[in-house]
Amino acid sequence: MIDVNQTISVTELTEQIKNLLESKFESIWVSGEISNFKHHYSGHMYFTLKDDSAEIKVVMFKGFNQYLRFKPEDGMQVLANGRLSVYEQRGQYQLILKQLEPSGIGTLYLAFEALKKQLSEEGLFDSDRKKELPKYPNTIGVITSQSGAAVQDIFQILKRRAPFIKVVLRATKVQGEGAALDIVQAIEEFNEFKKVDVIILGRGGGSLEDLWPFNEEVVARAISASAIPIISAVGHETDYSISDMVADKRAPTPSTAAEIVSPSVTDIKENVDRFQMKLELNIKNLIERNWQNIDELINRHSRQQPQKIIELQHSELVKLSNRFINSILQNHKYWGMSLNPLTDKLSALSPKAVLERGYSVAFKLPDRQIIRASGDIDKGKEFELLTARGSFTAAKIKDLIKSKNKQ
Repeated sequence: MIDVNQTISVTELTEQIKNLLESKFESIWVSGEISNFKHHYSGHMYFTLKDDSAEIKVVMFKGFNQYLRFKPEDGMQVLANGRLSVYEQRGQYQLILKQLEPSGIGTLYLAFEALKKQLSEEGLFDSDRKKELPKYPNTIGVITSQSGAAVQDIFQILKRRAPFIKVVLRATKVQGEGAALDIVQAIEEFNEFKKVDVIILGRGGGSLEDLWPFNEEVVARAISASAIPIISAVGHETDYSISDMVADKRAPTPSTAAEIVSPSVTDIKENVDRFQMKLELNIKNLIERNWQNIDELINRHSRQQPQKIIELQHSELVKLSNRFINSILQNHKYWGMSLNPLTDKLSALSPKAVLERGYSVAFKLPDRQIIRASGDIDKGKEFELLTARGSFTAAKIKDLIKSKNKQ
């Protein structure tokens, strides 16, 4: 008896197969022959990849196939890279491609990708290990073919932009058998020579096979080991080589490399003028600061001399004395103005003022006691009479007149 609960649907089975295959074959290279090729109007490509014993359906979507450097055709041997997937509606597995190369070149691409991964893991592409290029090199070393267009471009640009820079050419093979070893030897020779400030390693564009010496491991490690900064200028702007990734600087073309390492005369003059203005300003500020420091030192030295100290203290004493005198004068003036009314009052009440009004004061003789009443003096006694204009002795008293006022 069949247990219905243990059965699964076609969809479920297909999903399980799809998950199993896609997790197992996320990225795989497959070689084979193209057949039934169709470039759909949507931009996607569909074809079968086969060999003598089997075949598999292949899809390459527009997002990836637009970068192909060749036109796929039936019967063409290719290397295909992609992931395995399942087309559920038809229940068939298929390859979804990211890369597609003709078989001969495809082998080189596999080697390129393998070396690229290895060197990247070793850190040869890391930016922190790249050396800084000199801003104003005196001598530039060039590694390229003596007969190629690249060397002519480099020399012309350097002559136009910076005729004062010396250029040393180390002619090398740039393609074919032995080219990689020749390039390595050229790099080593420049490092032994020790007379160049920067090296341009370059050549013009070409096919992957033509540029292959610049993708070899020995060249990459020679660039990495160089004590002299290296600019890699291999091929055209769209070409990337292993040497570009390892070098201290990548230039899209040899001409660009020459421009990078050669500051123009105009740029140098502008920099010199700017530095001169900055230097003059710094010198001026330095002189002014030193002047102020000298004045401060002179003042400090003067204050430390005994004679100067005495003079400074005397000057301070004079200032304080003048301030004290001014204060006294101001107080005197203030109190003088305040005392004048009181003085007038006291003057009006003084005995002298009374005498001035015609009164006089009598004194007994000889003790000069003031006579305040008639009984204070006896008959026949002399007395002194004080007036406002002097005093005199009065005649003897003959009679006393009693005052009616009580004393």
